[in-house]
Amino acid sequence: MKRVRITKSVAIALSACVLFASCSKDDNPITPNPGNGGELENNATLTGDISTNTTLTKGNTYFLKGGVHVVDGAVLTIQEGVTVKSDPNDGSAAYLLIDPNSKIEAVGTAEAPIVFTSGKASPQAQDWGGIILTGKAPINVTGGTALSEMGQGISYGGTEENHSSGTLKYVRAEYTGKKSTSEKEHNGFTFEGVGSGTTVEHIAVYHGGDDGIEFFGGTVNVKYAVVYGAQDDSFDWTYGWRGKGQFWVAVQGDILADRGIEADNNGSNRSATPFSEPTLSNVTLVGSLIAQTGDDLESNPESGKTRAIKLREGTKGKLHNFVTYGFSSGVEVEHDETLANMEAGSLIFANSSVYGPKSWSFKNTAGAAFTGDKLFSAEVSNVADLLVKPAFISGKYLGTTEANALDPKTLDAWFTSAKYQGAVPANDNWVSVGSWAKVD
Repeated sequence: MKRVRITKSVAIALSACVLFASCSKDDNPITPNPGNGGELENNATLTGDISTNTTLTKGNTYFLKGGVHVVDGAVLTIQEGVTVKSDPNDGSAAYLLIDPNSKIEAVGTAEAPIVFTSGKASPQAQDWGGIILTGKAPINVTGGTALSEMGQGISYGGTEENHSSGTLKYVRAEYTGKKSTSEKEHNGFTFEGVGSGTTVEHIAVYHGGDDGIEFFGGTVNVKYAVVYGAQDDSFDWTYGWRGKGQFWVAVQGDILADRGIEADNNGSNRSATPFSEPTLSNVTLVGSLIAQTGDDLESNPESGKTRAIKLREGTKGKLHNFVTYGFSSGVEVEHDETLANMEAGSLIFANSSVYGPKSWSFKNTAGAAFTGDKLFSAEVSNVADLLVKPAFISGKYLGTTEANALDPKTLDAWFTSAKYQGAVPANDNWVSVGSWAKVD
């Protein structure tokens, strides 16, 4: 394997050349075709900073070593059918980060997706880090900017609601979640202050060691997402995320898992603005009754504590057309500020079906049960059923119901018309089209 480290100084010295740090003395620097986006040769290893426009070419395989940052306004183009593997001989947490001034244009197809995966012969969760996009959209932390949770030295956030970090289409990340410290683990996809000018459609995470997809503020929208076997939360948001999401599927594994969705406004200031306030529709969450809940098997996790949705720390939001089943418990609203949002109608969970035991929980900040006027359990368009699994679901996730559903097109023009609960209709299994999403 050859290694590539593309830096600003190299770009100046070589005028769009790419310098490969050699694995052996026989390797020579290679100059990509500058008229074709700086294409890199097959089996090159990316490491360090990428500061010139660079293309990973259709059908090729590449390797990722350490933290790779796309910086200085560079555009990383990844063509369909590309596979990017973590360097199997490197013990650090390999990851790819796009800084707020740069872009990624990763466009695969259903039949030829872009796949980020482990380079090990026997891959497993936590083999490498994940994919991080950072942007200039608003977040609700003090000062309006924050340091990336995992991308060393990179700050994100700003005032550009429509900021673009590029495009992700038909991209899968496998075996992610490697720890950078004992307290910090990578997600499959992390969106930090990413704006609504970014296009994200058909992304998948398979057997990640932490969260599948997490949003730290921003306004990015995501349509068609599949998270399979995340060992923590399948979807997670905080710091004022105000994007939209439609056609999401999460299926927990039976070894480690926590929540289908964990939703926060800001854990340090539950009233921080802008509030987390996403709009979501057509979501199917499938849990495990036997998975253990904890960071890893060495941390003495407990079984029987998975939860479909946890809404807390002051989050707002509009959640419609959900189907959840298979979890140890259903939907929980926690903390005074979050409960106040529910009572005020700025936190909505409606037109949805929650199957399984302990469908609802409402707790104030002190941990006491809350009784109010607008509990989700009293919403007439919601159904709570003790059955383990809905009759309209076949396999793990296939099936929807039109009962009590809302057409999300009435919420915002961004949504595709889909007047049914759940994500995947029996006659339109978009998850199984091609090979972009991976499920056991």
